Amino acid sequence: MPDSFVTLGDETPFIIDLKYTSDDNLMGRPLAGYTPDIQACLTLPALQGLLKLHEYIQDADVKKAFNIREPRVLILDSYRPQRASEDFWQWAHSSCDKNKSDYYPNIDKADFFKLGYIVRRSSHSRGSTVDCNIVDVSGSQIKAVDMGTCFDFMDVLSHPANTQVSTQAYQNRQLLQRLMRECGFVGIEQEWWHFSLIDEPFPDTYFDFPFPKR
Repeated sequence: MPDSFVTLGDETPFIIDLKYTSDDNLMGRPLAGYTPDIQACLTLPALQGLLKLHEYIQDADVKKAFNIREPRVLILDSYRPQRASEDFWQWAHSSCDKNKSDYYPNIDKADFFKLGYIVRRSSHSRGSTVDCNIVDVSGSQIKAVDMGTCFDFMDVLSHPANTQVSTQAYQNRQLLQRLMRECGFVGIEQEWWHFSLIDEPFPDTYFDFPFPKR
C-alpha cells in the first residue's frame, strides 16, 4: 500500500461493512480482490474528511434531523483496485443475473455503463472515493438511516435528487449531501451513497495494489 494511504481500522470511529467481500451486492458474489480479511483504506486527506464528518454528525441538530441518538459513519466501500473495476466490466457483459430482483429489477445490467452506474475506471481506484451512510448504534442492532433504497440499488430511485422516495428519505439524502460537501466531498447524480474528495491527491492515477490484510 502506498505511504499516502491509510487503513480504516479499529482506531477510527467508523463502522466498516465492505459489501463486495460477500454475496450481498448487485453481483451476487465477491468482487475481484475482495476477501473477508481485507482492510478498507483511503488516502489520508479522504480519511481526514471522513473524521470531520464524524464530528459533524455528533451535533444535536444533525442527530435530530436524522432521528438517531448515537451516529456513526458506515463505510460500504472505499479504495477499490482497478482489477475490481475490470471484474465489474466483465460481469456486466456476462449472462449472470443472480441478484437482479434485489439490485436492478428495472435495468438491464448491460446498460450500467452508459447510464453511469458503473465505469471501467472508477474513482474508487484513485483512493479518495467512499460509499457511505450514517447509522445509529444506540440500540441492540446497528440501524442505517433511511435513504429510500439500499446501497447498490441501480435505479432512478437511488438518484439523490429523486423525490419519489419518502419525504424523510429525501431529506436524509439532502442532509448527507450537504454534510459531505462541507467535509470536502462531492457526490454524483446516480447514487446517494457515492462521494469523492474534491481536492483528491491522485486525480489521474488508478491504483491496483492489493488490499492490506488484517
